[in-house]
Amino acid sequence: MTDEELLAAVSAAAAREVAPPDLAARVVAEVEYRARLEEPFLAQRRRRWRRALAAAGALGIAASAWLWARSARHASPIAAEARAPVARSVSPLLVADPCRARRVAAGNAPLIDDFEDGDDVLEQIEDRAGFWRWVRESDAPGTAPALLPVPRPDANARNRLALHVKGGELQDWGATMEVSFRPPCYDASPYAGITLSARGPGRVYLSLREVGVIPSFEGGTCERDCYDSHFTKLELSREWRTYAVSWAQLRQRGLGKPPLDTRRLHSISVLIRPEDTPYDVWLDDVRFSKAP
Repeated sequence: MTDEELLAAVSAAAAREVAPPDLAARVVAEVEYRARLEEPFLAQRRRRWRRALAAAGALGIAASAWLWARSARHASPIAAEARAPVARSVSPLLVADPCRARRVAAGNAPLIDDFEDGDDVLEQIEDRAGFWRWVRESDAPGTAPALLPVPRPDANARNRLALHVKGGELQDWGATMEVSFRPPCYDASPYAGITLSARGPGRVYLSLREVGVIPSFEGGTCERDCYDSHFTKLELSREWRTYAVSWAQLRQRGLGKPPLDTRRLHSISVLIRPEDTPYDVWLDDVRFSKAP
């Protein structure tokens, strides 16, 4: 079936469907759920701004007092000489550790997402929460669109939907299909790795990012040399294949890098590099895996 035929079939099916009577209530519930997930981040940003403003205010008051004392010293020739001000270093604002509120997997329900629910929300299993996004080098920070499942070309009653991205040549760092955990720290240490199904020409890179490589403004703790995530290369084929990757197979760039800390996971991504474009990649059935 061609893309045009598939689109026509989906459009015809949509035209025949009737909205369920509880659609409005479900939409309201979904909006409220997303608001609950995002509230910790909004509160954290507000706290950071308050700390920054407080620090700036304190520095301003100290500077004003020093200037006043300096001007007063020079204004009166008979005044006692003031002591030289003691230089004090101002400590940078501490970045709150997001893993104080981390969620921990029980190790009994490995499914991350099979996309059969048709939305961009992570399956709410073992306290997991988050959203799928399609992040491209052309997107401004924070504007990546939602990544919604679409019908598989080989759809059947048990496996209807999957993620699909397609595009032309990329020039900078590429594009990713990714899901970020909410809150941004998830303990997957009861598991031994991750499995997924994928198809397409070329190759992709499975990347797991811990909190320590993500900048603080994105919910991590990294202040410099960020985004050095743990990854491994997956060679794709035009037929669906299942890929099983253990934690030990994931490596950072360079030598002597520490192993992935699976107690502090921030996000999972499938990266497409510029040298592997144009691209046409399908992704389905993402799961944690247990030790053999």
